[in-house]
This record gives sequence, structure tokens and C-alpha cells, in this order.
Amino acid sequence: MLPKQHTEEEISRVHIQVIAAQAGVNIDYPNRDYGIDGTFQPIAVLDKRYVAAGYPLDFLLKASTQSNARSEVIVYDLEVKTYNDLVQRRLRTGATPCILVLKVLPLDQHQWLETSEEGLLIRCACYWEYLEGKPSANLKTVRIAIPRTQQLTPASLSNLLNLIEKGEWPCQNSIQKDLDN
Repeated sequence: MLPKQHTEEEISRVHIQVIAAQAGVNIDYPNRDYGIDGTFQPIAVLDKRYVAAGYPLDFLLKASTQSNARSEVIVYDLEVKTYNDLVQRRLRTGATPCILVLKVLPLDQHQWLETSEEGLLIRCACYWEYLEGKPSANLKTVRIAIPRTQQLTPASLSNLLNLIEKGEWPCQNSIQKDLDN
């Protein structure tokens, strides 16, 4: 039997894989851990062939039963090392953007998913955040608040990738209005 943490990771990977598939986006997973868990790779048609479009979006995937859902935000304590890696990467000119994807799970492991003849239900949502700020001097964690409007869906993933392709993101500080269109 898998340890609980590994089960959380597998369910979160499946969740984003389904989102990406519905958006028509491929996910590349690195062979080694160098600070990212994967890359969303949009696909384009070139001379009747399917090819990588060339404007990727890296992601770091976390799963948690310990996040705190409030009315407008999801509060999560992120390891300070991970936080610092993400904010420092954002400061590098020309770096592929990297978002944090947080898969929220119910406390009760038996509620994580439900299967029936009608389908598969993966409970709770994934949320994304493009962290900004200065590196933290905290010793263990940094508390972050992800707007609940930043749910990772096929539409929001497609919109993020379209903004990257057009060069409109991550240059802008606030992109939520563009994602809602």
C-alpha cells in the first residue's frame, strides 16, 4: 500500500493530467528533481503535424489536506525553500514562468475520489499561483493565500498559455481580469 503522501501526489498528478488533456495540452515530467514537477506544453499544428508550440509553463505541484479554505482565498503553508525557489526564479529575466499548483484534498482519505458506472469524481480543486515578492528569511514555512478565483481548469490553463504566447504574461502584475475573459 502506498504511503498517504504518495497517494496524494498521484491523485494530484492525475487531476492536472485530466485538466491538461481537456485543454489540449501535453505535460512533460522531468527525469530528475530540479525544482519543478512538470511543464505544460501547448501543442500547435504546423504543416499538418502536431508540434510543441514553444511557449511552455512550468509548474510545481503540491497536494494538501491541511490547506484552509476561506471565503475568498485558500491559505497554505509552503516550505520556505520552495517559496524562495519560486520567487527567485521569477526575478530571472527570460526564465520560463513557473506556477505553484495546489491540489486541495478533503481530510478524510476515503472522500478523495468516488467511482461509479457514471464516472470518476476527484474531490476538491487545484488552484494556481504565480508567487511574487522577496525571498523569505523564515525557517520553515511561508503562509500564502491563493485567490479561489485562480482555480486550475482547462479554460484557465489555456488562457495562461495564450497570454504567454502573446507575450502579455508574466509581464503584467495582475492577470486575473484577462483570465476571466
